[in-house]
Amino acid sequence: MIQNARVGDALAKDGHNVTVMELEMDEKAGSLNQVKHAKLWPVVHDWPERPPVPHMDAGNPLDWQLLKMVTLLKNFLEPYGTSCSALLRSQDIMNQIRDSKFDVIMFEQFDYCPFFISHVLDIKVKVWMSSCPVLEHQVMLSGIPSAYSYSPIDGYSDKMNFWQRFLNMVASFAFGYNFNSFWGNFHQKLVEQYGPSFPNPLDLARTADLLLINTDELIDFPRALPPNVIHIGGIGMQNVNTTLPVEYEKLMQNGRKGVIYFSFGSIVSTEKIGQKYMKKFLDAFKKFDDYFFIVKISNEDEFSEEYAKTIENVKTAHWVPQPGVLAHPRLRLFITHGGYNGIMEASQFAVPLLSIGMFGDQPRNSKLVERNGWGLSFDKTLLLHGTKEFEERLREMLENPKYKKNALRTAKLLRTKPQTGEQRLLSYIRFLEENDGHLPELRSILSELSTVEYYNLDVWLAIVVVATALILILGSLIIMLAKYLTKLVKKDKME
Repeated sequence: MIQNARVGDALAKDGHNVTVMELEMDEKAGSLNQVKHAKLWPVVHDWPERPPVPHMDAGNPLDWQLLKMVTLLKNFLEPYGTSCSALLRSQDIMNQIRDSKFDVIMFEQFDYCPFFISHVLDIKVKVWMSSCPVLEHQVMLSGIPSAYSYSPIDGYSDKMNFWQRFLNMVASFAFGYNFNSFWGNFHQKLVEQYGPSFPNPLDLARTADLLLINTDELIDFPRALPPNVIHIGGIGMQNVNTTLPVEYEKLMQNGRKGVIYFSFGSIVSTEKIGQKYMKKFLDAFKKFDDYFFIVKISNEDEFSEEYAKTIENVKTAHWVPQPGVLAHPRLRLFITHGGYNGIMEASQFAVPLLSIGMFGDQPRNSKLVERNGWGLSFDKTLLLHGTKEFEERLREMLENPKYKKNALRTAKLLRTKPQTGEQRLLSYIRFLEENDGHLPELRSILSELSTVEYYNLDVWLAIVVVATALILILGSLIIMLAKYLTKLVKKDKME
C-alpha cells in the first residue's frame, strides 16, 4: 500500500485524476494514512470467507527458508482469491468502479483480481507493478528472460557455484509455477460466475502494457529486461522530511564515535524472533560502548524493552523517525533485515548496511548490498550459536572505511543518474496516454513461446540428429573404405 500511495500521489501531482482504492485486508480500510495528494477510496466489502488472519502468520522469522515459503504459498494466496471472489460479487463496488470510467488500472504484484476487474469492466490500459524486486511469476508472464544462473531469488549473490545455481533454478521455477498455478486454477470460479468464454487469468496477465518495478537498477542485480519493464525505485524518497524531534536530536549526540541504528521494519517482529535471539543482539551492542545504539522493537516486545534498560549505550523504541535518523551526520551504520525500502532509504543518505535477511526477498537484498561493496550480509542462523561472528562483522563495518566510501559512491550515482524513478514513472504514463494507452512495440513475445521454442530444443534436436547422421554416414564410409583397402592389401599379398 505504501508503494501504491507513492505512485498515486506522484501521478496526482503531475495532473492526473488518481483514485487509490484501499481494500480492507490485514488493516482497516483507510487506516494506513499513506495517500496525500490522490483521492483515497477505502473499501469494505462483504467477505464471508474471510479467514481470521488474512495472510499467513509468518511465525518466527528464524524458521523461514525459501522452500518453506514455496510450499506455503497457497496459504498466502488463498485470502486474495476469496477476497477477489467477494469483490467481484459486490455489484455496488463493481458499479462504482464502472461509473468512475477509469482509463487506466494500476496494481501490485500479488493480486490478479485487477486483471479480472479490467476485463469485466472493459478498462483497456493495465499497468502491473511490483513493490519489491521483480518476482518469478511476473518474470514468466512478462516476457522477461529467465536468469537462473545469475539472478538469485534467495540468499545468493549473482556469482553462484553449481549447487547454488541448482537450488536457485529449482526454487525460482517452483515459486513462479506454484504462484501462477493458483491463479490459473482460479479460472474455474471465474467461469462459474461469467461463463466459459472468460479468459484464463494467466492470459490476462500477459496483456499488461507496462510492468513498473520498485527497484533502482543501481541497487539491484543486473539482468536483461524487455523495454516495457521499467525501474521506478525511490519514488517519494527525495523529498522526505528529515527533521528530527528534539528527543531524537539529543539521542543522536550520544556515543563517542557515533550512533548505530537497528531496525527490522514493521513485518519482522522482534518479539517473535525470541528473547534468546534479541538478548544476543543487545549483549553484542553492549560491547561496542564507543557507539550508541537506537533499537527499534515491535510493540509487544516487552523483554527487549526491559533488558535494554540495563545497557547504557542502548535505547529501544517502538517508533523511530527513520529518514531523519538515516540522514543524520553522526549515524555510522544501519543494521537492517534487508527490506528493499529500507535499503533504498539508506542508499539516498550514504549509510553503510549490515543486513540480516529474514525471509522473502530480504536474504537476496542483503547479498546485493554486499556485492556492491557498501555493506555486509549476515546469516540469521549464526547468531543462534553465539555472537562472535556477528561482532566480527560489526567491527569490520565500523573499522573499514571502504563501506562508507562505497555508500557515498552509491548515493552520488543515484543523485546524478539521468532520470529518477519518479521521472520515469511520469514520463512512461504520459507516453502511454499520448499513444492510445498501448505499447505493443515494447512487449516481448517471450511469454507466448513454448519451452521448446524458447530454448530452441527443436533446433538443437535437429542439429543433433543431422550431426549424428553425418557422423554415422561418415563412420560407415570410413568402415567401408577400410574394408575395401583391407581387401586390396590381402589381394596384393596373395598375388
